[in-house]
Amino acid sequence: MAPLATLAFCALLAAAAASDLARFRIPNALTGALAAAGLLLAFPASGGEALARAASFAVVGAAALGLYGARALGGGDVKLLAATALWIPLSGLPLFLEALAFAGGLQALCALGARRLAGPSLAVRHVRMPYGLSIAAAGFAWVALRGLS
Repeated sequence: MAPLATLAFCALLAAAAASDLARFRIPNALTGALAAAGLLLAFPASGGEALARAASFAVVGAAALGLYGARALGGGDVKLLAATALWIPLSGLPLFLEALAFAGGLQALCALGARRLAGPSLAVRHVRMPYGLSIAAAGFAWVALRGLS
């Protein structure tokens, strides 16, 4: 990926994560910019690559929509995952999903630990988790490691 594309990808993911952390909301403008940048700055070099990215978008989008339907993800997370998948060819998807699973698990452990430290008053309450952080971390990992796999 070209340096400008890499910078845009990482900057937009960081902005989405920061927004999610601060307000539990990922603005549509950020996910739209991430999707548009993926199509403009990291334009597929061939028809095969375009199909591979479309397949990633479809797989990730369908899974995220299923999780949204099960109330396991918020709408902003679904859009951020789909926009991120536009950047990743199908061959890179396993690395991204492994990083996402690791980052999400680590974030969940931290959230559970924080809830436990807060004491019994929060023990039965629902704790919100800004999953945009994990999505961004997985995107950063994909950028850092994709040349190694």
